[in-house]
Amino acid sequence: MSINTQIIQKFKEIIPRLHADLHKGQSGRIGIIGGSRDYSGAPYFSSMSSLRAGADLSYIITTKSASNTIKAYSPELIVLPILDDPEYDAEIQGLMKKFHSLIIGPGLGRTSAALEQIKIAIKHARSQSIPIVIDADGLYLLATDTSSISGYKKCILTPNYMEFKRLYDKSFLNEDYEESSKFNTLESQCEAVKRLAQSLDNVTILKKGKIDIISDGNQVVYNDVPGGLKRCGGIGDLLTGALGLFSYWCDSGSRIVKESYINEPNIIAAYTGSVFIRECSKIAFGKYHRALLAVDVIEEIAETFYKMFDDE
Repeated sequence: MSINTQIIQKFKEIIPRLHADLHKGQSGRIGIIGGSRDYSGAPYFSSMSSLRAGADLSYIITTKSASNTIKAYSPELIVLPILDDPEYDAEIQGLMKKFHSLIIGPGLGRTSAALEQIKIAIKHARSQSIPIVIDADGLYLLATDTSSISGYKKCILTPNYMEFKRLYDKSFLNEDYEESSKFNTLESQCEAVKRLAQSLDNVTILKKGKIDIISDGNQVVYNDVPGGLKRCGGIGDLLTGALGLFSYWCDSGSRIVKESYINEPNIIAAYTGSVFIRECSKIAFGKYHRALLAVDVIEEIAETFYKMFDDE
């Protein structure tokens, strides 16, 4: 059995079983910090992805200017317009006691105020020892100062090529990731991801691309399973939402994880999330081709999850 197959099998063991004694919230309460006046769709995609994959509740923490628009997308969303509230620090601290994991970045914007807001959120998330997934604008902002995430082993970063380059060049000032010919092979790219994860004191990095590469600075796995060919906006947000849920499940099932060859919860969560969303995207692309939108991929999540993980 390949390592990749072992990871999927281990994830199947981790997934919480549904039974009549469960109460609302036990399968996952996911917090999402994101959304702004100009980018209200991204947190919606992350939220719906986590819910369709099996979370019970999803909370979107956003600005007042974005909140009504986001609320209008779906009654399933719990939208909290506190991101620009004077009492934000105290409010987010209280919310962290509810959340099982935290997603930071979808549609957040790149203001200096947003940087301070996510630093506060990370501080409180770390104090509660919950998994954190950081994407998009969250990565852009943190590239200027990675101290808030450094050493937090329950953190997953999901950079695309340019976001990875920004983080890499910041961490290794005498190198230029884009200009260096030594990163032309898959092996060298895996080494670069591993090296960056090590420089951040073993956070987990999922570098997105034609091949997704995942490392926590110790172990490296990659996903070369093809997805859909349409690169529409929102697919990365769907991955982020799935990772927010999967990281909670894998963290909760850490005892099971430790019994496997790949024994880090974030590696299992990141690899499985990558394979899962690619499969959803591939199925949706087969139906819609060039017309594919992120909402079409959402429609494939429920059935794909069942076939991949629940259908024994």
